Formats: sequence, C-alpha cells, structure tokens
Amino acid sequence: MWEDLRLRVHGPFFPRILRRRKGKREFGKTITHIVAKVMTTEMIKDLSSDTLLQQHDDLDLALDNCYSGDTVIIFPGEYQAANLALLTDDIIIKGVGKREEIMITSEPSRDSFVVSKADNVKLMHLSLIQQGTVDGIVVVESGHMTLENCILKCEGTGVCVLTGATLTITDSEITGAQGAGVELYPGSTAILERNEIHHCNNLRTSDSSKSTLGGVNMKVLPAPKLKMTNNHIYSNKGYGVSILQPTEQFFIVTEEALNKRAASGDKKDDKMLFKVMQNLNLEMNNNKIEANVKGDIRIVTS
Repeated sequence: MWEDLRLRVHGPFFPRILRRRKGKREFGKTITHIVAKVMTTEMIKDLSSDTLLQQHDDLDLALDNCYSGDTVIIFPGEYQAANLALLTDDIIIKGVGKREEIMITSEPSRDSFVVSKADNVKLMHLSLIQQGTVDGIVVVESGHMTLENCILKCEGTGVCVLTGATLTITDSEITGAQGAGVELYPGSTAILERNEIHHCNNLRTSDSSKSTLGGVNMKVLPAPKLKMTNNHIYSNKGYGVSILQPTEQFFIVTEEALNKRAASGDKKDDKMLFKVMQNLNLEMNNNKIEANVKGDIRIVTS
C-alpha cells in the first residue's frame, strides 16, 4: 500500500539515480569548488594556502567535477543544477553569506530536485526553492544526508526519508509542502533539532488520510527512528506530528494492557501515545508544537 502511495505522491521513483559513485580521486587530493560568476582573492581569504581550487560559474559543472571528499562553496546568487538529483559521492555543499541570498531553484521540467544516495552528504547555509518538481524537495534514498541552517521552500511534497536512509536537519526552516514537511518511511531514521516546520499540508484534497499530514509524518512497520529536540512546529493544516500505522493489530497488545490500568479515556489515550512513542523509537524533548489545525500529535490508522 505504501509503495503505491509513494509512487503516486512523489512521482516516478524507478529508475532513480543512474550515476555511479566516483569515490576518491586517483591522486588522493580533495578539491574545493568555488561557484560564483567571478572570483576574487577576498572571497577565498579564509581558505588555507594549500587548498586546491576550481572555479565554476555554474553549479552543475561544479557538481559534475566532484569526487568524494570535495567541498562546493556557493556565493550569493540564484542557481539551478540538475546534478543535485544525482548525489552519489560524499561531498559538502555550502553557501557563503546569508542563506536567503544563496538561492537554488529546481527546474520545473524535471521530476526531482535534490536526491541523495551517498553515504554522507551535507548541505549548509542554502535556500532550496522548489518549482514544479513532483518529488519531495529533498529525497534521501539511502545513506545519510545532513541539512544545516537551510531554508526549504516547498511547492510539492516535503523532505522524504526512504527505508534504510538517515536524515539530520538542524537550524533549518521547512515550509509550504503539499503534504508533511518531513515524511519518514518505514525503517528510516531522522534527527531534527532547532528547526521551524510550518504552513505545510497545502494539498487541496478530500482524502482524509492526507488531511492529517502536517509537520512530521511517520509511517510504521518497521518503525522509523525519530529524535526531535527544540523544534517549532506550527500553523500546519494537519497534525504537528502524525504516526501512520496500517492496522489496529500493531497496537492490540499495548491497548489491552493499558485498558486494564486506565481509569478514563483521556488517561488511556495519553498512556497509549506515550507507549507507542517508546515502541517507535520516538524521542521528543523541548519541542514547541502549536496552532496546527488538527492538533499536536496523533496516531492515525489507515
């Protein structure tokens, strides 16, 4: 059921990444790629004197020339790069300056915007602006992706973490998704710290299952792992955090045990939710979840 939903919501997922991993360069060195129309000595004054540099005026060219271990430094401007959907090597992509001024927009003619299948990819100090693509603004297919101090302005679906993949998001903002801001597939892992996730689930649909999606959505069996600390999740049309489980069977044992101990329905619901959060490896500390249309956190049965 979920596989069909993923294909329908996020577009064609197969075949996905066709690029093979390059790995390290033969001579073992790493290169820092500068993406700017012109390069001055002032722009690179903070780099060490032995840094190997390549300058590009096109982000696609920089990514095409990357090997594992390389860093791409992007200066203020607006860029597009089809190669962001082909991230297979372990690289760092970071902006220099205010994150609002380093704008990377998707190409409306393409299905995907940012797709990672690398062991470790890091995006820092950037704004990702989705235009027309049908997949999630960021899709982590496998490996580990880190988003740090980024703005994600979604037009389609939000950030998607597929089975077996890991995502870390810190000090970032996610807004405008047509579904959940962050969607965790069964068996995925996510760490969210000090983020703002707001005004998501702008999808106009009569499908009640989609109306629950808001800030963060988890699909269980096998359960994803989620750690959330100091996030602000607000003004989403669905729930702040929704936990989608396919049938009642998963929680029958827990519910029967709680029924024997709970004196009231509210107390039972609170205990049930706490128990489920424990079972799902869901750790939440000091988050501010408020003003979400459906409520703060909810278990949803499909």
